Amino acid sequence: KELAAMHHLNHLLTGTMHSYIFGTARKQGLAYSMFSGANASVYESSWDFGGQVNHETATQLFDIMQKQIKRILRGDIPKSDLEAAKSYMLGRYQMGGQTPGQICNFYTGRYFSDGTINDYEGMPKRIAGTTLECMVETARQFINAETWAFAMVGSGEHSTARELASGLSELYKSKNFEG
Repeated sequence: KELAAMHHLNHLLTGTMHSYIFGTARKQGLAYSMFSGANASVYESSWDFGGQVNHETATQLFDIMQKQIKRILRGDIPKSDLEAAKSYMLGRYQMGGQTPGQICNFYTGRYFSDGTINDYEGMPKRIAGTTLECMVETARQFINAETWAFAMVGSGEHSTARELASGLSELYKSKNFEG
């Protein structure tokens, strides 16, 4: 349920031109593309962000990221946004079973790592059961783990990368999500 909640949350954060982070950044002309994703395996889980941005606008993009992630950690997500994400996830699920390869990928998603056979018929119920509380709590768990990495690929200065990483580190220092 936590991974499903994170898929919903990532859709809200970066999944569309109207999403909290990418939509805001794109509207301001700050980023060309952006993604976020969550993965879980037997030994670890991850919550990743990536994208393409000019050096000149990177700080502004990271400010948007911090603001929106803090918003999420406070639980400031309209119920209507969760319902829209659920609708998207249900449509994606329905479209994801149209070819033998898609169906095979669904069933083998966890099978080879931990022997789990995903319940295809149960997915609509699982999608419908995603809650705001689970989304927020799972995101908080990632932040509370205080385990993160930052990488920047490009021709910029090391000082820029250090400044951006320093700003992100503030998310991990403050555990007061209510403010």
